Amino acid sequence: MKVGDLVQYQYTHHGDPPADGMVGTVIDFPPAVHAKQFKKVKVLTENGIEDWIMQFCEVISESR
Repeated sequence: MKVGDLVQYQYTHHGDPPADGMVGTVIDFPPAVHAKQFKKVKVLTENGIEDWIMQFCEVISESR
């Protein structure tokens, strides 16, 4: 996974709005604040810029 890749988010959490199946473009990899914190990906979606948990992202189209 790298900046410019198109990714799909595969995660739904109880109480949160469903994000399962959302698609966005990777724009950054913010550093973890704590050693046990999930690695995150900053993604541009139709709803704006969001932070997604990397392990729940699937690359659906790679940038060149």
